[in-house]
Amino acid sequence: MPPPDRQRAIRLIVNADDFGSSVSVNAGVERACREGIVTSASIMAGGPAFDDALARLDDLPQLGVGVHLTLSAGRAVLEPRAAPTLIGQGGALPKDAAAFARGFFSGRISPADVRAELAAQLAKVSAPGVRVTHLDGHQHLHNFSGVAGVVVELARKFGIRAVRSSRCRLWPPGRRWFSRQLALRLYAEAFGARARRAGLKMPEGLAGQEWAGALTVERLTTIVARLEPGTWELMCHPAAADEVDAEGYDRAGELAALTAPAVRAALEERGVRLVNYAGL
Repeated sequence: MPPPDRQRAIRLIVNADDFGSSVSVNAGVERACREGIVTSASIMAGGPAFDDALARLDDLPQLGVGVHLTLSAGRAVLEPRAAPTLIGQGGALPKDAAAFARGFFSGRISPADVRAELAAQLAKVSAPGVRVTHLDGHQHLHNFSGVAGVVVELARKFGIRAVRSSRCRLWPPGRRWFSRQLALRLYAEAFGARARRAGLKMPEGLAGQEWAGALTVERLTTIVARLEPGTWELMCHPAAADEVDAEGYDRAGELAALTAPAVRAALEERGVRLVNYAGL
């Protein structure tokens, strides 16, 4: 049982996804850590700028580093022949979450190939001596039935003690938002139960998904105002410059919001302590 002061405290992990996906994203994550509120980043082992991301970590000892497990909309670590049902020509993974889901739940994508690729991603990040603080999933695919068990197994195998909770408890009220989160909520609840049984730690929930790629100062201060006692994660996607983004994210706009003095002031006013997953 946490001590009373811990129970009343509000702690926030601000995690930048997609670290390693481009040099611009890496630069944005670095600046958001140095000058803003980002405390954590999840790295894509198959990202084109993976080596650049690793090089930046030497000067960012305060940044917690997780692995952004990637099964869609990215590049694989393995060669196609090592996981042929998952990885296409040139190392391409399924183009999006829906394409992965169709292949996986129809049986065309083998769970063994999923496990092999995710294990390779974890091995690649761990090899340079990175202390991995947590696991999360690109497009939240770590929550999927059939994938969740693999993620929990690999977390334990690699000595990783925390995972993202994709349960978005801080969504705005209303039917529109409820319908958007319903399927993910069901998967996230099942994943959370499995992870807890395995002894893995998670925040109380995830914030920022409703504004993924479109966080502004106003939206961030609204999220901060709604935080309750406990440890929460805020998901974000900063980059140092505008770039072509398949998901339509305003990454440069998010960087501006994450480094805005008004957001820091809102956190201080509420007494929110910024932490990373190592503090769970």
